[in-house]
Amino acid sequence: MAGRPQANRRPSAWGRLKSLPTDPLEIMGLPSKGDNRLLDYKTQESYYNKIVERYMKFCASIGGDLLDKVFASLALSSTTNGSHASNEGKESTTGLSTGIPAELATIMMAMRKLREAIFASRRVDGFAQRAYIFIIRAAILTNHMESYYPAMLHLLNYIHPLQPLPAAELHEFVGYYILDLACRQGDFAAAYAVRNRYQFKDRRVEMVMAALVHDNWCVFWRMRRAVDGYQKRLMEWAEDGLRVHALKCLGRTYLTVEKAYVERVADRGWDDLKRHDRVGWELDGDSVIVRRAKAKGK
Repeated sequence: MAGRPQANRRPSAWGRLKSLPTDPLEIMGLPSKGDNRLLDYKTQESYYNKIVERYMKFCASIGGDLLDKVFASLALSSTTNGSHASNEGKESTTGLSTGIPAELATIMMAMRKLREAIFASRRVDGFAQRAYIFIIRAAILTNHMESYYPAMLHLLNYIHPLQPLPAAELHEFVGYYILDLACRQGDFAAAYAVRNRYQFKDRRVEMVMAALVHDNWCVFWRMRRAVDGYQKRLMEWAEDGLRVHALKCLGRTYLTVEKAYVERVADRGWDDLKRHDRVGWELDGDSVIVRRAKAKGK
């Protein structure tokens, strides 16, 4: 008698399906991917409250100087200055870095979902204004240009004309816009045009712009210590370029210079200059040998 055929022990298709997310921030999908649940105004407001609650709990759980390092751990986009998103509808779909805390990544993605929903539903009211302000501030702290830049343009160019921002908030976000143009994009003409358009006056922002125009690293480092946390984050986009310029000036000017002076000019410790900036100069005690004088031929 023939034996019974062996049962197919391969896992069923149902067994291979991923479990549905249970996190209230992950349940919702991106409107740009076809999930329309967040287009409802009441749902948007409920979702926003959950985001704010989780964000505040996350900040409280870290606290202190460590929180600043966690925000900075969000990897900068590989998008170059010339290929940034020009409006809300053209935002890059670049994902978040995998090297950051999962909770922060979840919160940032939830902010993107909410922002897409507000934009797609063409909502322009006090809630849309409040949500965008919160999202832009959080995205600036994480240096996530793909999140804050298109949102900033939408807030200033679309929401503000229909739902005017209070004077203090308008001044704040125009200042951020100007700093982004000057520090990240290096577009000084556009930065000054925005300043003139909004009749913006802020001594610290104007000194940062002047420092960049004139490659004045002394003023730039001094102003970085004078501005608030959001402005400081935006200034970080220009730091590496200005630091390299300062080091090149030292290299063309000195044969030997004091180590303390190099650290002050670069606004960075010697070990970090060697490790991060790959400075090849030699250290001799408290002095730095920038280059050696060529022996004159007889």
